[in-house]
Amino acid sequence: MRGREGRDGRAVVFCGTRGVPAGYGGFETAVDEISRRFVENGYDCVVICRRSSGGDALQTHEGRRLVYVEGSSSAKLDTFVSAFETGWHLLRHRGAYGYVFWFNNANFPGILLTLLARLPMSVNTDGMEWRRAKWAWPFKAYYFLASFLISRLSGSLISDSKAMRAYYRKVFRRDTECIPYGIPDIPSVVAERRSDILRRYGLEAGRYFLQITRLEPDNLPLEAARAFRDAGLAQQGFKFLLVGYQRPTPYAQQIKAMAGGENVLVADAVYDPEVVATLRQNCFSYVHGNSVGGTNPALIEAMATCPRVLAIDVPFSREMLGETGYFFRPDDMAAAFRDVLGRADRSAGMRGRVRSLYRWDDVARSYMGLVEGRPADYPPFAKD
Repeated sequence: MRGREGRDGRAVVFCGTRGVPAGYGGFETAVDEISRRFVENGYDCVVICRRSSGGDALQTHEGRRLVYVEGSSSAKLDTFVSAFETGWHLLRHRGAYGYVFWFNNANFPGILLTLLARLPMSVNTDGMEWRRAKWAWPFKAYYFLASFLISRLSGSLISDSKAMRAYYRKVFRRDTECIPYGIPDIPSVVAERRSDILRRYGLEAGRYFLQITRLEPDNLPLEAARAFRDAGLAQQGFKFLLVGYQRPTPYAQQIKAMAGGENVLVADAVYDPEVVATLRQNCFSYVHGNSVGGTNPALIEAMATCPRVLAIDVPFSREMLGETGYFFRPDDMAAAFRDVLGRADRSAGMRGRVRSLYRWDDVARSYMGLVEGRPADYPPFAKD
């Protein structure tokens, strides 16, 4: 028996990510968490997935029907190609879908085809990719233009933070629905397994700084490693573990070259929840350098697990951490590393804050409100 559906008795479809099961990043996790709750509330739900991401091509997953597009073997073209293929699928099968959620403005070709199909739609705008140092100017121009056109053409926009909502109001003169992300499930790791993980990385609990991020300039991993070195913390017995190495880009190679010196450790990206939870829970301080974007899923997880967070001083970090975090300026990172040594454990405050502000059940209900033609009214932000 078919469940509760979108408008006109048709399915709700989630587009623009690599798909589910989630195994890559924040958007995939968001779609996984939100769409599962749609199914639990009786919605007929479809998730568009990319064959280019690999893995088994499941037909269903936890109640969601999965539809595949090919994508591209080129990482630079994959989003653009899969967006067009997804949009073309929606246009050809528009009778099957009652509401469409797109994630990331980089999917502009598919969003445009969805508009041509005249399907009700909301677009989660993501961050400000045109400010990322890793992109050449043609992509920056494309992303900014796509964001401008989407803000003009799309009937419903979603921003994932109040600061991003304010940016869209100021720059694009457009209001957005403000819906963040939720706190992930944190696994409980037995003591023996926890010890094995720390031993594998050569770490002692409470004696290392940690950053888990993609090795890209706007996340400041190279700057963080240099700041740790310049702060002289290795001489005090501390280590700095940077997790996220994936491929030998010129920037990543600069970071890799620092590995082993001054107690700087560089490790491959890891997605094992028990490993990630153990590394976060046992660090002295987590370092968050993501300078572009709104509500950051990695920072949510750090707030839920780490004793301290030392974050870049930008509106997005301030919004999330409030008074529970410690902050640095990019031109004064070494001093911030030294200063945080004398700072108190703020884990209780961070956990209370993150649990009150970032809740997947409320996130999903806000998305359901859009399907039903109502404002999102995400409860913790509704009065702002």
